[in-house]
Amino acid sequence: MRFDSNYHYVVPEFSEETDFKLNYNKALNEYKEAQAAGITTRPVIIGPISYLLLGKKDKTAPSGFQLVSLLSKLIPIYKKLLSELKTEGVESVQIDEPILVLDSAAALEKEYTATYAELAPISPKIVLTTYFARLDSNINFIAKLPIYGLHIDLDRAPDQLEDVLSATRDTRILLSLGVVSGRNIWKTDLAAAIKSVQAAIDALGTDRVIVATSSSLLHTPVTLASEKKLTEEQKDWFSFATEKARETSVISAASSGSQDVEVTAALEANRKSIAARRQFEQNSDDTVRRRVDAITPEMLERKSPFSIRKDIQAKHLNLPKFPTTTIGSFPVRVLSYQYSQFDSFYIANQRNPPGSC
Repeated sequence: MRFDSNYHYVVPEFSEETDFKLNYNKALNEYKEAQAAGITTRPVIIGPISYLLLGKKDKTAPSGFQLVSLLSKLIPIYKKLLSELKTEGVESVQIDEPILVLDSAAALEKEYTATYAELAPISPKIVLTTYFARLDSNINFIAKLPIYGLHIDLDRAPDQLEDVLSATRDTRILLSLGVVSGRNIWKTDLAAAIKSVQAAIDALGTDRVIVATSSSLLHTPVTLASEKKLTEEQKDWFSFATEKARETSVISAASSGSQDVEVTAALEANRKSIAARRQFEQNSDDTVRRRVDAITPEMLERKSPFSIRKDIQAKHLNLPKFPTTTIGSFPVRVLSYQYSQFDSFYIANQRNPPGSC
């Protein structure tokens, strides 16, 4: 399951015999390391339900085995991890539950309610985080969870804001708005982002709204400062991780009513950049756009079933019995990242470690 990420990742395998233990509280140790350097951070961990459902069944697991059935074994481990963070003085923790943007999460209301009722009392303040899609009706039970904050992706799903505001208005939940895309390399339309933030402030108040990127910035290059071959016009369209962090800061300051000269200058420069790009798009060759606009539902349907297409392809390509290929980009760096990310789940599967697949 990759949501809309092009990153591949290794997942653990689970069975009825799977047990868990906390080998190393990586979140706590990295928090203390940053604190020693004078930086206060918010630790990030994967949520227990997403952790299980992003895994897969072990080959020995019976056909009726459900991954979520392991939740009762896993919760004590999360309670230990989170309580250690709280004891150390961690104020808030980000718990990623990307599963919540899937339709299938609607059947997990009972599990989410029970799980976070257990975690919240012994945990630092919980900021529940989702990304890459909208929450839809799942927001109705999410808004009842004992969480401090909720993060939503307003880049991929901007139309969910109204529903989320409606569901959280009468709660005490802080709303983190992902108005700066963590998924692409384009400059943010700051005026449009501020409009969304202002709508949330009008509904919830300034003390309950946080400005953020839609997701982690791992999908973007580090900074435009490293780009030496792009024209100035091209560079003016782009925004990489460092620049997106600055955009987030400007949106936050502007939404708080800042009259700072640098903020005002940044807003004006952004307005000109966005206008220039829109002008370019209007005057550029629109052949591809016209072809996309001409796509009909019928074009998305196969003209013949797979069994027939398979025979035609085999004859045309003359493939051997066991053809092999590589993926578009060799996964050395990607897998090393994803393995470290699964390490950061801080949960050791005693029977099948995260590296197994």
